[in-house]
Amino acid sequence: MTFQDIRVTLKAIGVDDDFSEILIQYCRENGINYTQIDEMLEYEGYQKIFTDDFFGWVLNDDDEEQEYEYYEKIHHKPQWNE
Repeated sequence: MTFQDIRVTLKAIGVDDDFSEILIQYCRENGINYTQIDEMLEYEGYQKIFTDDFFGWVLNDDDEEQEYEYYEKIHHKPQWNE
């Protein structure tokens, strides 16, 4: 996720532009830490957007590197071999 993606996400939930820029600057100086961003949002009275304690997920770039299993599509129509 880029800084612009974070900025758009913050704007979508209604975070003040000044506070959004503070969060972006924090990310530039310390690296993107979604858990820390959510803690800062909660401290200011906003909801968490990058982590979910109920489902146990944290948004991060490592999700793209996970391996996925692929399944062959099941054909519902009969396939005739010649």
